[in-house]
Amino acid sequence: MMARDILKTMPLRDRVAQMFFFEARGTFMTTGYSADLARVMPGGILFVADNIGTAPALTSFINGIHSSNAVIPPLICVDQEGGPVTRLAGDPAPGAVQMGALSNSDVRTLNKERAAFLAAYGFDVNFAPVADVAYDASSTMAARSFGNNPKTVAEKVSATVKGSRAGGVIGAAKHFPGHGRTQVDSHKLIPEIDVPWDEWLKTDAIPFESAIKADVDMVMLGHLRYDRIDYKPMSISKVAVRALRKDLGFNGVIVTDDLGMGALDDWKPLDIISQAVDAGIDVMLYGSPPVGWDALIDHVMGMIGNGLVDRQDINGRVEKIVALKLRHFGDRIS
Repeated sequence: MMARDILKTMPLRDRVAQMFFFEARGTFMTTGYSADLARVMPGGILFVADNIGTAPALTSFINGIHSSNAVIPPLICVDQEGGPVTRLAGDPAPGAVQMGALSNSDVRTLNKERAAFLAAYGFDVNFAPVADVAYDASSTMAARSFGNNPKTVAEKVSATVKGSRAGGVIGAAKHFPGHGRTQVDSHKLIPEIDVPWDEWLKTDAIPFESAIKADVDMVMLGHLRYDRIDYKPMSISKVAVRALRKDLGFNGVIVTDDLGMGALDDWKPLDIISQAVDAGIDVMLYGSPPVGWDALIDHVMGMIGNGLVDRQDINGRVEKIVALKLRHFGDRIS
């Protein structure tokens, strides 16, 4: 079965829903949540710390979410970098700082073990590795980066991508085009980075190039303002998408960081979606949108109806998402 064949069976609204990843609710399936999942059929669901219950409850909850869409199940996602960003206890792998000092072979093995650990619960996607270069100790990514040298970070990123895939979990290199040069936390404010394009290509771009050469399935855009590249945050920027597609040759799925983070507080939710769709982004991660799930999907449907975005362009983005799911789920998709 081909992704295009599945698309032909899906109404347009269901296709648009594939472009949204939302946050899970609670630690177990409720009647209301089950009904919402079955009605909206989002492309993915993100688990955060508050969604992690006991091991049996977690596995049961994930199975229930997978079962909410018999045609094309949602991808169940988590941020399990290790170190300060650890959602599940018992991870066999350490954080990036420790792995940065290990051999590439050991990093690959540890990330294969981490992926197997996550896959045992039913997780499909780990939003890792961090491909940001933490140039000094004041970087907001210092505790989450593999190091301060782009080439070293690139080697560890490649090993992580390969290890995660070998363990059965989809990886996502983040936070493009690089969060390591700033002390500002994008959960709160929009970091502004002043670096010339040619310098970026020789430095911060290298780990992302490495991830792409290792066939990473996803790249996550960060809420960063590179003033010499675009005045918009990179997470909703055509320039960022073009850099990924044209300059680095990435053909996979482009996903935003959570659009509800503080960095985008100056933007209204539907305006954010307009900008992200217009930029050419495939997946919009919006943990808990204040306007609700349906309003976001309705808004994109309106953009298509008004000719603000081409229907075939949307089909192309959704086809990427469905193709990734086919590769990942395999025989689990009928």
